[in-house]
Amino acid sequence: MKTLLLITGILMGMVTKDQPKIDTVRSLFYQAAKDKTSAKKFLNALSVVDNNSSPVLVCYKGVAEMMQAKHVLSPFSKLQKFKTGKTLIEKSIKRDPNDLELRFLRFSIQSNLPEFLGYDQAISADKVKLINGYSSIKDDELRQCVVNYLTASKYCTVAELKKIKR
Repeated sequence: MKTLLLITGILMGMVTKDQPKIDTVRSLFYQAAKDKTSAKKFLNALSVVDNNSSPVLVCYKGVAEMMQAKHVLSPFSKLQKFKTGKTLIEKSIKRDPNDLELRFLRFSIQSNLPEFLGYDQAISADKVKLINGYSSIKDDELRQCVVNYLTASKYCTVAELKKIKR
């Protein structure tokens, strides 16, 4: 009986790993763009995230997968990382299509990918959603990151930039 309880306890401990904190994930996201080690740390922090996790964490995991493609040599591995990331990002947005953080993540990914991958259909829609809704983002740091990214983006028109700067 003691053995059964011990095994059950160990398995429960493995299954109920704590989800990463969103502030930590955001910080790792910004660092991950800089180097391979940070990108790996970003993905590792999201290793416990699964389809039952919050849409935001699932989306960040998709972004982390896509960032790994930059650091693998095999074209097949690159494509697999891309496809895995795309699936996770799209699943998360399907679950919560009005979440501006999800739209920001997809916009930032799509606006940096090569055109030949064909993953750029939502750039305009995400941009419009972000421009019209960024002021409602409650987290000050995230709101500022969205504004900074939009203003540096080649996808914003002069009129859109004026709207953002108001």
